[in-house]
Amino acid sequence: MRSSFVVVFAAAVLLSGCQAPGPQVDPQLSVNTLHEEPLGFLESRVNSAEYPIPPYAKFLAGVRICLDPGHGGDAHKRGYKRGPTGVREAEVNLRVARYLRAFLTTAGAEVLLTREADVDLPLKDRAETANNWDADIFISLHHNAIDNKPHVNYTTVWYHADVDFRPSNLDLSRHLCQGLYDALALPQITDVPLKSDQLMYESGFGVLRHAQVTAALTETSFFTNPDEEQRLRDPEYNLLEAYGLFLGLARYAAGGLPRAHLLGISEGNVLAFELDDGLRSRKAWGHERQMILSDSIAVRIDGIDAPYIFENEGYLLSVPLPIGLEPGEHPVEVQFQNMYKHSVLNPHFAIEITQ
Repeated sequence: MRSSFVVVFAAAVLLSGCQAPGPQVDPQLSVNTLHEEPLGFLESRVNSAEYPIPPYAKFLAGVRICLDPGHGGDAHKRGYKRGPTGVREAEVNLRVARYLRAFLTTAGAEVLLTREADVDLPLKDRAETANNWDADIFISLHHNAIDNKPHVNYTTVWYHADVDFRPSNLDLSRHLCQGLYDALALPQITDVPLKSDQLMYESGFGVLRHAQVTAALTETSFFTNPDEEQRLRDPEYNLLEAYGLFLGLARYAAGGLPRAHLLGISEGNVLAFELDDGLRSRKAWGHERQMILSDSIAVRIDGIDAPYIFENEGYLLSVPLPIGLEPGEHPVEVQFQNMYKHSVLNPHFAIEITQ
């Protein structure tokens, strides 16, 4: 019996020794770096007691929102856009975009993602996706990094160029930032979290520079912070971030998304616009009253201030064309703010002068 036991034991050791060790994956080249989400995760969380769809989110219905999960297709670049233990920003960005889409579509918004997979897209193509789809809003979703400062972890939201370039960019950025503040409550802040992309590059971020719609870029938190990196692996934390962005967008829409509609040019060479403050059409009590700040109205033709006449009844804006306007195409900009201080989503037009 003793010798039999020794033989069996030795065979077991021998068999165990025959198993080849699994390949060692370099964490700075790995993929699928996030924790797997449970089965039915979104279905059980979106519009649950923890993540309710608030009543004011109904104003998102029909709003066209293009989400751009930043980066992608870069896992082969060792250490590129990764945290200390290898978490990939591109994967976090895509998951947050997917979760945000779930909240938005539940509220009735129309949503398009620039990418659905781990692929690399040129910055211009990302913006053109929003432009060609005639989006109302374009958001590029990112997470931040900083060298040799692992303690840093705060939120910033970026707009293109200067504050006058497209004021609605500031409206969008402000609401996104506040939503992230409320949801994540990171203990650190930067004193002015809305940043011009020209602080980073003279021409700004390519993805914002090419956007022809209201746009912002979020840098929600720092994946170079070791604690934050581990939180970003967690689908529940990713959902919390998406919920904050959703609430910010819902509050933005609740305050009205102003628009201007070019009706045409009359025989007297007068441009006619119909203004929409994003509020009057709701037919709430007092909707007949003016909800546009009169002093906020501005019209520019070829970048030069132009006179206008605004009529509260019908919200009609009449703009006499300057005498001697040369034949050809001329840019026209129409700006105003509604009572929530929200600016025109898409204020730029072009008119053709034939003679």
